[in-house]
Amino acid sequence: MNKYYIIIFFSIILTSCQNNLLTNIAKSDIDIVTEIHVNNAKENVEDLIIKLYKINPIYIDKNNKFDSVSQVIIDIFKKVDVSKVDKSGQENIDLILKGFNKDFNGDRIYYICKGLYGMINASYNYKNKFYLTDPKLDAQKLMNTAINIETLVWRLSNTKKNNSLLIKTNNINDKKMNLSFERLFGKLINNQENMARIVSSQQGGRIIQKAAKGIVSSIFLPIGF
Repeated sequence: MNKYYIIIFFSIILTSCQNNLLTNIAKSDIDIVTEIHVNNAKENVEDLIIKLYKINPIYIDKNNKFDSVSQVIIDIFKKVDVSKVDKSGQENIDLILKGFNKDFNGDRIYYICKGLYGMINASYNYKNKFYLTDPKLDAQKLMNTAINIETLVWRLSNTKKNNSLLIKTNNINDKKMNLSFERLFGKLINNQENMARIVSSQQGGRIIQKAAKGIVSSIFLPIGF
């Protein structure tokens, strides 16, 4: 009987190892690198959500769907039904613009971050695992997402109501400037730009367009699917 269980045990281990081996064989180096960038983006957006609510606590109280920041995070990162996504990319733009609408009295952070992650998610074709057989990513979409993040930063720094910013980011505590948001947005932008360049290099160095340094548009580019 003991021999029987030992055989079953090793059969399970062998099957598991074979599955892992097949999975790894089905991935290229670019697939592994892409998954790292996807995870980095998700972690950075989650950090952003937490920080924004921490410095702007009034907004979670204005959310009529969720009672806590953790519930908001779960909703923003929930799996997307690809068959139902807006293939034009306009829906994610509309979510962000709703958050910046001066007449809107709800949870601005929720809509802005949901639209932001929606754009990033779209740039990776709504996937977090990649294999050799998957369609190739679009380098320009990845770069356009980086551009949109720069636009978002500009809007956060310049959109005011009654001479006050709609959403506070960098602030001064004990006469020291808190630049944690600036660093976080920098990580998000660099993550998307790096992935765009990697994908472009894999596609024969295809040219990707990026606005000149210092020039930031106030218009969001649609990240379609």
